Amino acid sequence: MATVEAAAGHLPGRKGWNIAWSDVALLAVLAGMGVVYTSLSPHFLRVENFSNILRQASPLFFLAMGQTLCLLAGGIDLSQGSIVSLTSVITIGVMMQFGLAAGTGAGLLVGLVVGLINGVLVGIVRLSPIIVTVGTSFVAAGLALQYTGGEPIAGIPEDILPYFAWVGQGSLGPVPVPAVFMGIGLVFLHFFLQRTRLGRHIYAVGGHPEAALTSGIRVPWVLVGVYTLSGILSGIGGYILTARAISGEPLLGGGDLLLQSLGSVVIGGTSLFGGRGGVLKTFLGMLVISLMVNGLNLLGMSTFIQQVVIGGIILASVAATAMRGVQRR
Repeated sequence: MATVEAAAGHLPGRKGWNIAWSDVALLAVLAGMGVVYTSLSPHFLRVENFSNILRQASPLFFLAMGQTLCLLAGGIDLSQGSIVSLTSVITIGVMMQFGLAAGTGAGLLVGLVVGLINGVLVGIVRLSPIIVTVGTSFVAAGLALQYTGGEPIAGIPEDILPYFAWVGQGSLGPVPVPAVFMGIGLVFLHFFLQRTRLGRHIYAVGGHPEAALTSGIRVPWVLVGVYTLSGILSGIGGYILTARAISGEPLLGGGDLLLQSLGSVVIGGTSLFGGRGGVLKTFLGMLVISLMVNGLNLLGMSTFIQQVVIGGIILASVAATAMRGVQRR
């Protein structure tokens, strides 16, 4: 009975939309950034700029959601950037030969396959998530470079190009299409974690894996599901990013995309040790990063300075999380 209670102690509340003080603090940070950037740049407080922020944030959103699931389960996914790159080149390569539907299916299948491999190795074989996802990251990155010879590929047939570009560049009124996907994804993932058995088991596995196992939760298969979902979400992010670029980029997932994914989760307040947090918190963390990057771009700051700022915010967030952990004891 004690183990059941230990596992249940990490399950999310039934009410679902609870707001903690840390969420209020993030909202205050967002408001403060808005005030500062508005005072420093006349371009910030414009509808076009906010549409641009949402459009650029959508791929990061899907990666950060996948990362949230992994961290909630007590793991981590370092293969996301390479999944984005492999999804990009496979989508364009297949689309050029076999059409829109085949390219879309093949691109999204990349994320599912890599995520499933991660899940089996972590959940069934019980290898370290860091080692496994670093390994699959190298494999996926190498395959993307081998497939394209290290060069971007382009040449989507004209008859399907408008449909594919609509996913990354289109709008529904003033709302960018990628933002619509982001909204649908947020609602779906929130209710998945709060209302489904697998969602609640993810919290239990991350909070106390031994108690979860003793309680009858099939921990290995929960982990397989978590990493598979993370791979699928990374593939969706890569697909949207590719639809914006209209070319297959073997290095599309490089740079600081993975850092921003991890940063969104950490800044949002999801525990690095599993069992605590959620997608709404990560959504706020992602908005902080997206707003900060947009504002720094408007002010003409270099990407190097942006990396320094993002790293500083992540360190501050980790320190705040650690202090809250000490206070709970």
